[in-house]
Amino acid sequence: MSSESDEAGAALAVLRAMVTIADATVGRTTEQLTLTQFRALRVVTDRTPVTVGKVARELALNPSSVTRACDRLVTLNLLEKAPNPLNRRETLLAPTAPGRRLVDRVDADRRQVLATVLGRLDAEDRAAAVVAFERFAEAVKAYETDFRPLLRDAN
Repeated sequence: MSSESDEAGAALAVLRAMVTIADATVGRTTEQLTLTQFRALRVVTDRTPVTVGKVARELALNPSSVTRACDRLVTLNLLEKAPNPLNRRETLLAPTAPGRRLVDRVDADRRQVLATVLGRLDAEDRAAAVVAFERFAEAVKAYETDFRPLLRDAN
């Protein structure tokens, strides 16, 4: 096995662990939401006000799937919709106060779980992991525009 494969395998193991944490924290707090619905709520909360099309691009999903997810979030009083005054063909989305609180609660749960996991590492390994996470996040952000179109094409 090549070093590159070993590195990708290690990254895949971390990704799976992070997805497990993400799923568990969403499931614990948002029993009534699917992961896609929560991801849409997250994007809307982070990018308010935003259109369904922008949310679909962010999530690399079909706009009709995102519309259904957002409609469910509106029904649950987690999002609100309003016509875009600059373009009547678009609908703007924004989180409601309960929607923001839900995202904040999931973030708090995730921070707690991650702090616990990091706390199990010795100080040197913890510091190295934090630096690696920061650099990895920067690399993903720089590369994101390159891989997002590939994900959309796969849908």
